[in-house]
Amino acid sequence: MLDLRPYQKEALVRVTEAYKAGKRRVLVSLPTGTGKTVVFAHLPSALRMKKRLLVLAHREELLVQAQDRFRSVDPQLKVELEQAGTRASDDARVVVASVPTLARSKGARLSRLNPDDFSIIVVDEAHHAVAPTYRLILDHFGLFARDASRLLIGFTATPRRGDHQGLGEVFEEVCYARDLREMISEGYLAPMSGWRVDTEVSLDSVKVRAGDFVESQLADVVNTPMRNDMLVTAYRDLAHGRRTIVFCVNVVHAQAVQAAFAESGVSAAAVWGAQPKDERRATLARFSGGELDVVTNCNLLTEGFDEPRVDCVIMARPTRSKLLYAQMVGRGTRLHPDKTDLLVIDIADNSRTHQLPGLHSLFNLPPKMNLGGRDASAIEREIERINRTRPWIDTTRIRSSDQLALAVERIEFFRFQPPAEVINHTGNTWYAVPGGYRLSLPKGDWMAVAPNLLDGWDIEYGAPRQGASLIARAQSLSVAIKTADNFVAVKFPDASKLVHRHERWRNEAPTEKQIDLLGRHEIHVPEGLTRGQAAQMISIVMSSARG
Repeated sequence: MLDLRPYQKEALVRVTEAYKAGKRRVLVSLPTGTGKTVVFAHLPSALRMKKRLLVLAHREELLVQAQDRFRSVDPQLKVELEQAGTRASDDARVVVASVPTLARSKGARLSRLNPDDFSIIVVDEAHHAVAPTYRLILDHFGLFARDASRLLIGFTATPRRGDHQGLGEVFEEVCYARDLREMISEGYLAPMSGWRVDTEVSLDSVKVRAGDFVESQLADVVNTPMRNDMLVTAYRDLAHGRRTIVFCVNVVHAQAVQAAFAESGVSAAAVWGAQPKDERRATLARFSGGELDVVTNCNLLTEGFDEPRVDCVIMARPTRSKLLYAQMVGRGTRLHPDKTDLLVIDIADNSRTHQLPGLHSLFNLPPKMNLGGRDASAIEREIERINRTRPWIDTTRIRSSDQLALAVERIEFFRFQPPAEVINHTGNTWYAVPGGYRLSLPKGDWMAVAPNLLDGWDIEYGAPRQGASLIARAQSLSVAIKTADNFVAVKFPDASKLVHRHERWRNEAPTEKQIDLLGRHEIHVPEGLTRGQAAQMISIVMSSARG
């Protein structure tokens, strides 16, 4: 029997509560390395399962892990695989099934599983659940029927897909979620530090298909001797001796990068999906045992690979997908007595047309921030403090931790216009805050718009003595901002006039009262500040203090 951590117990309680409340398709989001499989292995006892349970996964490693976890929790429970030539017996209480196996052969394998025999369906790595193969299986079990009685539970570390196919198409709600930063701060995952290594490579010529780069074109651009040697130099200068995974574009790239490491005297090997299983397992065993310092791979170690000794990840594969980026980083977040932190080295290529995720996208850091090897959580806390108390400072312009103190004083870091992604949808003085957007209203009230875990947007109204309350949800940021603006215009017409950024009075010089008030809050008043800008600063300070 495996002991449960407090958050794992809480996740099981929330699933149970959701079921009792009539929910039949729920999602649990926990970061990689925090034991999602352990949680769903306890479902039979937590939900007092009377029928059978089906686990759906798409990779052999995930299937085997799930089977092992169920057996560890309850050795008496009959748990069997349904995959390729292996068939689960009719009396297996838990069936761990391969999605490709069930979805092909015109449903012959799927038809063997009688929906009436199953009461719980679990989807591991549930961000895949919108795919047609998964939907075929979920439809077989009647999970989208109005009178559905079975419980569908998805488990994922990365609920936001990033390709406009939100998981809200499959799941009704996120019943429990913890994020990476929470788990690091509570000591369940390794602290993370980072370096940004800029290259001269341009990605602008690489085409995009299904939301990410076309791999063949991407490999042609990034798989060069100069860039591959740069990876080796970065490792030797910044991470020498760390057990390192390098994520590459394709097999040829992984092999070329491995060769570059080997030529420089670093013990390295490459692994890939089509490699013979015995050879791949032997290589990973050597890596786990410390015989290899570096393993290069492509599209293989993003899911189902657990090696807690990994303390460096090098991102040699550019991606437009935050989901994929988070999966790659997640390979090194597990705790181990022999490691102090996880070092992430982002290889940052040039691009004018693509927004690329990096460590900044996991920690609310400026997009071109080079941590210089410093702790990501510590820098994030400082950035969030500035964003919360002085959001007129454009933290996206900060490039290094040394600039943090300068930004508070220097006008070149100031910004009073709404962020670019918002400005065309509003006439009001919205500003970015950690995790979303905010509009400060008179008397300390505020509006907030923030993304939720089902790829939608929550719209909230807050007041000092009441706290925040949800007033609506929207499927896009533009609709969310417009909905919030309409709410203010209808409910608070006087406030609406004050927060509109095109009012004539806003271009006048600040009043003495404004200057005095800013001075009392130790806020620098730069030359050229307008009355409207001063009003924004004061409104934000008041809202921040009361909210």
